[in-house]
Amino acid sequence: MFKKYDIVLWDLDPKKGHTQSWTRPCVIVQSNSLNKYAPTFILVPLTSTIKKPFPSEFVIKPSSFNGLSHESRFLGSQIITLDKEFIAKKIWSLEEDYHEQVEQALDIVFDREKLFSKI
Repeated sequence: MFKKYDIVLWDLDPKKGHTQSWTRPCVIVQSNSLNKYAPTFILVPLTSTIKKPFPSEFVIKPSSFNGLSHESRFLGSQIITLDKEFIAKKIWSLEEDYHEQVEQALDIVFDREKLFSKI
């Protein structure tokens, strides 16, 4: 079973506009309850192009735990939903140290900080 924060290889072709393409690593950001039953995953693609990240991005260092072979930038503003049938393979999982950065990136993308401030 795939879980939130797992890193998977996904075939994102064909490319259009500014979206990511090719088979690339992505982080599952969907909740585990949805992962269990939904036919799709909500993912954030990674890129090995390292440049000054936007506020919804951060750099992940490769490790034996996460299975990445290069430093990778988490592209928080390029969230995608894809059918599970197109998964190439699971690489590994994102270290717990990065989980908070994932959530902060999603807070920025979805403006969740404003939502929580109203409660």
